[in-house]
Amino acid sequence: MSPVPADTLAITTPSATEIVITRTFDAPRQLVFAALTEPDLLVRWHGAHGWTLETCEVDLRVGGAWRFVSRGPGGAEMAMFGVYREIERPDRLVHTESFEGSGGGEAVVTTVLAEDGGRTTFTATVRYPSQAARDAVVETRMAEGVGESYRRLDDVLAGVAVADRFTRVAGGFGERVAAVPPDAWDNPAPCEGWVARDVVRHLVEWMPALFFDGPGLDRPRLPSVDDDPVAAWEGLRAALQAALDDPAVAAVEFDTPPGRVTVAQAIDQFGTNDILVHTWDLARATGLDETLDATEVSRMLAGVEPYDEAMRQSGHYGPRVEVPDDADEQTRLIAFTGRRP
Repeated sequence: MSPVPADTLAITTPSATEIVITRTFDAPRQLVFAALTEPDLLVRWHGAHGWTLETCEVDLRVGGAWRFVSRGPGGAEMAMFGVYREIERPDRLVHTESFEGSGGGEAVVTTVLAEDGGRTTFTATVRYPSQAARDAVVETRMAEGVGESYRRLDDVLAGVAVADRFTRVAGGFGERVAAVPPDAWDNPAPCEGWVARDVVRHLVEWMPALFFDGPGLDRPRLPSVDDDPVAAWEGLRAALQAALDDPAVAAVEFDTPPGRVTVAQAIDQFGTNDILVHTWDLARATGLDETLDATEVSRMLAGVEPYDEAMRQSGHYGPRVEVPDDADEQTRLIAFTGRRP
């Protein structure tokens, strides 16, 4: 998992009626856009420490209305509402914003999301009806509250990114499993002594022991890989996805040889990468498409290359296979793991 960047919040007042909020998030813009507009995500981060978003109504369409009601310490209540004026997913969002009972008038918020290298710079320009209205907001604890809220958003985005990565990589593996010709399950696989069926068997056997037994979760009941490798994999995939999609389960901590991690961190660090490489193994063994998710290949390669010696000593991978210096990233990753591309 990529580290969450240091707090990059900046709040400026470029004109008498504007406040500009800028923040970088360690997540692609489509995930940031989702966190800004989907109620099931909004309720997990919106608001300063001690505040909860109890009402979250979103009609995400041009002309559609939104309304948030938050409750804080001592029973304090704050209600906000507005209308969406522009929606350009996932780059731009424009909406009005008013506070119930404040008499401060209507502000217009223009949010722009710019992605670079998987990180997103969020820029929100809030234009108020007057300088007095702008100054009234500046004089509140706005910076502190926004900062706390966005730090909560960091955690939410990290969890969503982990689940999204798993969904894509596990889905790619599942597509190959479902496409294996019936007479190809006993084809030799790249891993010495394995056949294609053993690639699925390996994942179905080791993953439940770590990701369910380790943190004390209920282990899924899976059919035998010998009887039905497709159903065995799908059962495991669904159970892991459900664990990632449940914030309470994803946050459960347990001990592993590298250290104490959450369920989500364990699946991301140990599971998703293994599935990615074994997708290639299964495809090579059965004559299916060997092309892997380019984003995940790049991410995994950057994560493992600095630990070349340690990975060999641990027994995870065999000797590195030499490839040309101008080889593409997938070729380099497969070679790094000791496989011959």
